[in-house]
Amino acid sequence: MHSMEEIAAFIKAESVLLDEDIHTHFTHLNSKFKDFLSKLEQEDEQAKAAFGLVVQSSLHGRKLTPEEKIEIETQLKEVLKTADLMALTILPGGTVVLILSSFLKLNPYILPSVFLSKP
Repeated sequence: MHSMEEIAAFIKAESVLLDEDIHTHFTHLNSKFKDFLSKLEQEDEQAKAAFGLVVQSSLHGRKLTPEEKIEIETQLKEVLKTADLMALTILPGGTVVLILSSFLKLNPYILPSVFLSKP
């Protein structure tokens, strides 16, 4: 695998970007990737909390409150949206669907709520 310095040297040699642009683009990509990972961790924590409620209810006979049932339902929808998002990124043409969904304002129906930008 190539190091970041080797990739930057290749891009500079090919004259694709100016030297200052390379650093700016790598910094931007790095921050976006860290943001994506933090959102995935947040989604994981929410799913674990909902799964804990399901386990308490089914194994220990604890009665769930209506709010907890709504929370579990919402989290199940979020998990299914995450699975759909993963399928879209893997399948050919999935990125086209994601781009079209953003133009058609379908992101609230496709993306989990943690990935939606909050105004």
